[in-house]
Amino acid sequence: MNARAAKFTIPSTLSSGSVLDELTGGQQPAAPPPDPRPRAAPAPTAPPPRPQRVPIRVQVPQDLADRVRGAIATLQYRVPEWASLNVATAAALEQLVTQAEREHNDGEPFPWQSGHKLQPGRRVGR
Repeated sequence: MNARAAKFTIPSTLSSGSVLDELTGGQQPAAPPPDPRPRAAPAPTAPPPRPQRVPIRVQVPQDLADRVRGAIATLQYRVPEWASLNVATAAALEQLVTQAEREHNDGEPFPWQSGHKLQPGRRVGR
């Protein structure tokens, strides 16, 4: 049998050595004991503030609602934009409004005063 030099060493946890020491080429010096002083934990970073969320109620056709629910049930753990109905709706509205701003308002947000409400009811004459 040819004796080869060990390519790696695995120190024993026993002070007197073990079979493992014999197989790996002998007992190696033990690692220094860990520092008993507690380490200063890094300062936690605050997550960025989330914008205030407000409810918007809409009604959609039943077949669209079923398709949206199916997409969310299928994709919620695979695609971040489909994590929930709220997330998917916000992402879709963001895309739609950004496109409308680009096409109809030179890319600028449409004017709106916070706190005002849309006129309720159906549009007359359409």
